[in-house]
Amino acid sequence: MSMPPPPPVTNSGSRNTGTDHKPTRTEPEIVTIPEKFYGQALKMKAEEKKKEVAPPVPVVKPRITKPATVGPKKRKAPWPFIILAIVAILIVAGGFVYFNQSLLFPPPAVETPAPVLVVPTAATNLTAVHATGTQAVNLHWMDTSNNESGYRIDRKEANGTFLPLTNLSINSTDFIDVTVQPQKTYTYRVVATSQAGESFPSNEVQVTISSAPEVIQKPSLPPGGLDSDSDGLSDVEEKVYGTDPAQPDTDGDGFLDGNEVFHLYNPAATAPVKLVDSGLVNEIRASSGWRLLAPKTWMSTLIPPDGAQATIRTGTGETFEVALLDNQANLTLRDWYTQNEQAINTPSEVRAIVTKGGLEGILGVDRLSAFFAWDGKIFAIRYVLGTETFINYRTSFEMILNSLELQGAPVLTVSPAEQDAGGPGALLDLAPATSTESTTSSNTGA
Repeated sequence: MSMPPPPPVTNSGSRNTGTDHKPTRTEPEIVTIPEKFYGQALKMKAEEKKKEVAPPVPVVKPRITKPATVGPKKRKAPWPFIILAIVAILIVAGGFVYFNQSLLFPPPAVETPAPVLVVPTAATNLTAVHATGTQAVNLHWMDTSNNESGYRIDRKEANGTFLPLTNLSINSTDFIDVTVQPQKTYTYRVVATSQAGESFPSNEVQVTISSAPEVIQKPSLPPGGLDSDSDGLSDVEEKVYGTDPAQPDTDGDGFLDGNEVFHLYNPAATAPVKLVDSGLVNEIRASSGWRLLAPKTWMSTLIPPDGAQATIRTGTGETFEVALLDNQANLTLRDWYTQNEQAINTPSEVRAIVTKGGLEGILGVDRLSAFFAWDGKIFAIRYVLGTETFINYRTSFEMILNSLELQGAPVLTVSPAEQDAGGPGALLDLAPATSTESTTSSNTGA
């Protein structure tokens, strides 16, 4: 774009000629720029104006940046894990405390008062029976105590002092004194014993032993076997029951070994272990209804199996024979005995006995046989010495009698084979010579 030319400038001036002597005004001189430089001048003028108008550019100081330091990575805070662990511990501890309250917080100890030991009550109704012509006294009393540990039998001679005779087991009510002497007077009493002490003595009973009869029609009774410790068991029996022949009280329970066997207790173990639970004896049972105990080392045979006859072998030559005998007339036991045993015994010397099981029977004068009435039968058991000269199993015989049980009525059976075995005499082969002829004639007639 071209700019209009500037107006012409007059170089000449006018001069004042007046008289007022006013200063002369000089007009500014106008200088023109050649046209070829006019665009450049405008440009320069515009840049100057731009410099005047544009604000000064602020001076920015360079920013000094510190070099970044590379360090370890920041770890996460462990608090969640710590809280979780604390909660788990509290749960486990709470469960342990809950399920073990009785162990961690036991109830306050309550002092249990010591049991009051009561002295047992005294036995009553003590009786003593002495059969004429015998050297024994049967004692019987009533057991009124429920806390005794045993009984003690005291005896004195004439006007002497009471001395202990023997100790018996708990609940005892009977004792047989076989140590009395003829023409002597004895007084007995019974005392119940326990940890609390002794009861008052029972009533006292006095017995005078008669002299032995001048003539006794009975077989001579062999003496008892050797009893080294005088405990009621012979030295032979001590081996059977595992007791010490030199110690009268093997188990140390205060009871003689012989008395324990008599009362069906184990002499080698502290009462109240019974013989039947000790493994020292076996039960012999017959299908007819009787049963008894015998030492396990003995052998028994039932002929036939119903037990109408039986044999118990001791292994030393002595045996015990059992038989069921007829009593069709239902005689009393003593009457039956008088009719069937009078040939070898004197009926007046037969002694009545009562076993520990409550069976009432009689004992023969020889003291080696016993009989019991049993519903139309007589149960008989005999101690057969064989070739022995001593009664080695006297107490064992008493133990067998005390263990005897007769249940119901005797049931005897005869098998068809036994019915065909022949008639009388067949077992001994003593059949009459005419029997064959009779049979032949009979068959021919038929």
